[in-house]
Amino acid sequence: MAGVVIGAEDQRPAGLNGASWQFGPLNRWAYTHMSEVLPSKAIRRGVGSPPPLSGLDTAATDMMVSWEGSPAKLSTLMQDQYVDGLLVIKDGYVVFEGYAGTLTPERTHLLWSVSKTITGLTAASVAEDGLIDVDKTVADYVPALADSGWGPDTLRDLLDMRDGSEWNEDYAAADSTVRRQDCSDGLLTGPDCEGVPVIGNYLFLPAVGRMPGRQGSFVYKSGTTDVIAWVLEAATGKRFADLVAERIWQRIGAEQDAGITVDTGGFTLASGGMHATLRDVGRVGQLILNRGKNGDDQVLPAAWIDDIVSRDGSRSWPYEAPTGTRPYYRSFMWGLGDGRGSIQARGVHGQLIHVAPESNMVIAMLSSWPDAEGGAPNVGGATQQQLVHAIETALSQ
Repeated sequence: MAGVVIGAEDQRPAGLNGASWQFGPLNRWAYTHMSEVLPSKAIRRGVGSPPPLSGLDTAATDMMVSWEGSPAKLSTLMQDQYVDGLLVIKDGYVVFEGYAGTLTPERTHLLWSVSKTITGLTAASVAEDGLIDVDKTVADYVPALADSGWGPDTLRDLLDMRDGSEWNEDYAAADSTVRRQDCSDGLLTGPDCEGVPVIGNYLFLPAVGRMPGRQGSFVYKSGTTDVIAWVLEAATGKRFADLVAERIWQRIGAEQDAGITVDTGGFTLASGGMHATLRDVGRVGQLILNRGKNGDDQVLPAAWIDDIVSRDGSRSWPYEAPTGTRPYYRSFMWGLGDGRGSIQARGVHGQLIHVAPESNMVIAMLSSWPDAEGGAPNVGGATQQQLVHAIETALSQ
């Protein structure tokens, strides 16, 4: 409309398109405007006004931590590491809330693979009601996947990423399964997608083959989470986004609707398409810390959360691990194996929920790293874990 001035942080940047939105610098805007970038389905919050998170009115907007032997402002570290939002909950109270880039308290931010953890929590609720049995196979619920790489595997195999599919999660390779899925969904366009038909997950996933020697060993695969979402839809007769709304979002007292990207065939991208506000992501972390309970409401079975927290290290761990730790992966969550029960939800480009039972703390972090693994000096997973440790240490003294 003529005469209307749009704030710089809300103006769609030039050059943002299907080939560029995922990567820096344009992703900083795109991740906080996902419904303008890709088709999305709403994950509805409950009716009425939910109670605010305790401590918001007194939460710090900056704080000092020890960084590489010297005091440093958390706000400066956020800027250096492309962190768009950081929320820290200690003993049930918000003690820090900070924003950068184009994120605000009311705006949603793409969660990437933190979506997987929320999918796992939704599966826990459906399993508690007896609508799925994690010891049954994918083929038992979705006949269309019987001949796929996942068909003979149990749901427990999938929840722990120990299935036998031949999925390739190499983000840097244009011909990897994860990148071909992006192209097939219509979520990524451009030269890297030449020759890949846009057909959507309901057709793409059944065509993924099997690598039997993998079954039983942990190999990270995004498509595995999308298969679980398909199973949940088949078992309940409901769209996945509606299951998340009814079983998680409305019961944690979410402040805002969340959303999830939808592919060309109407499949909701459970592996990495959810977008939510920082505060509501913090609520998810607090739900996990509270062993599935929100106030007096036992939203999820406590035994499901206890099972994640109490696991021992994986015998087939494929990554380097800090000395003295025994990391593992369980029910779409990362166990640090630090002897303190710390677990995390993680997503590329710097998304994180850190749940620390021993410190009674939740750290939610939403970021826009230039590429999936970092893409800038001193930006990436190792530095992010260093920042989490600095915050937890500062607030535990």
